Amino acid sequence: MLTSTHAPTPPTAPPSPLRVLRSLAWALAWVLARALVPVGLVGLVALAGCQRAQPEPDYRYSDRDLFKALPTLQVAGGPDALVLHTVANPKADGSHLVLLVGEPSVPNNGDALLMQHLVSAQPSSAVWYLDTPDALFMERDRVAMRNHNGDFVPPLMAEATRQFARITIVTLDVASVPLLRGLRQWQSHASEAERAKLAHVVLLYPSLYVNTPVAGRERVLFPIATHTALPITVFQPELGAQANTIDETVAALRQGGSLVRLERVAATTDGIYKYANIRAMSTHMAQRLAQADTAMHGERQKTGFAVAALPPYDASTEPTSTIAAGLVPVEGLTLQDIRLNNIDGNEVDIKRDYAGKALLVTFWATWCPHCVEEIPSMNRALAQMDTDRFAIVSVSYKDTEAIMKAFQKKVPMSFPVLMDRTGEVSKAWKVYAFPSSFLIDRTGRVRYSINTGAVWDAPDVMDKLREISQ
Repeated sequence: MLTSTHAPTPPTAPPSPLRVLRSLAWALAWVLARALVPVGLVGLVALAGCQRAQPEPDYRYSDRDLFKALPTLQVAGGPDALVLHTVANPKADGSHLVLLVGEPSVPNNGDALLMQHLVSAQPSSAVWYLDTPDALFMERDRVAMRNHNGDFVPPLMAEATRQFARITIVTLDVASVPLLRGLRQWQSHASEAERAKLAHVVLLYPSLYVNTPVAGRERVLFPIATHTALPITVFQPELGAQANTIDETVAALRQGGSLVRLERVAATTDGIYKYANIRAMSTHMAQRLAQADTAMHGERQKTGFAVAALPPYDASTEPTSTIAAGLVPVEGLTLQDIRLNNIDGNEVDIKRDYAGKALLVTFWATWCPHCVEEIPSMNRALAQMDTDRFAIVSVSYKDTEAIMKAFQKKVPMSFPVLMDRTGEVSKAWKVYAFPSSFLIDRTGRVRYSINTGAVWDAPDVMDKLREISQ
């Protein structure tokens, strides 16, 4: 029996069953920690509490706290210094820089995580991020980005080649246009030693088209696509808007003399590491980018490709990007065949099943925010129409039945969804942006199209729906 030299204390009540279980849990954790490979503090606490550790919640597209906390630096950028974000890396030794050139949208935590993981994947590398619109005092606008001449690139490259032995540049979407223009300017006056430092240019789902064309019409590439001669890797999401047409961009780049590798990213939409599964995708893309660097190095050694001096290129001669707003009248188009299964697996033949009806045919995807935003107004518009004369049919781009059924539990839809699993129907209709919609009269003639979201029950739009239903 244990004794004490202190004054005796009153007898205590027997321990509760809960206290006994807790004590046993702590004892079990201690035994495991001593007898087995150490499990670490987190594992010990999890064992002690008899609970499984919970994964960290994923970030949302709108979360930006990590990016805002990144340190900044200033580099020469022409008349004014450019402010860049970076990641503290004491192991960076000047051997390699990864320069990320941002798109029009606001940077989020996906960008910050990608930068951190790039440092982990390439420990001796420095990572810089240029928030292009913010640094250049531009509007966060796709048209403005397409029309920029890229004059920020040569001074940025001058600073990068001064500090680093090897440079990889990564950009995405429409930011590819000013980057390629700027690199072409830089190539015209950079020395051979400076050009040799440009190891690799990575374009993530590049949009090199003059405009997002009116739905149903052909696109036109900016001439810079065929006036570029660089070592380029293109990453194209398998579910992205250009998945079925990216070969056209690759062919144009090769025509200009670029050494081009194409990598497709499975089961991924545009945005890649910024939109969904941000934690996992930022890690995955950092690894893919490091591997692409190695692969491009091998390709350059095998082919002897060098970044050459090129004559000056006048970007002011290129077409100006504009935007077609609202419903645009269409001439010379008629309703094409659409034979697809609906969400229940039943085939729908749009010409047969909707004969004699005016149609709003909309192409969309569950990952497209503007597509989702317009669904409630489509429901309201349909409720106001004579359904004997008018119908809405939606075509889902590369979504699966499982994704669609889960989506419809959250977002009610009063109209059918046809599943374009391969994207071939969207390609045949010349749909290059989401959402894209067509208004088709009762005779099968396409009267209007739009390649942005709309408020479909707005009075002016309802007038168009009634017009095609006559």
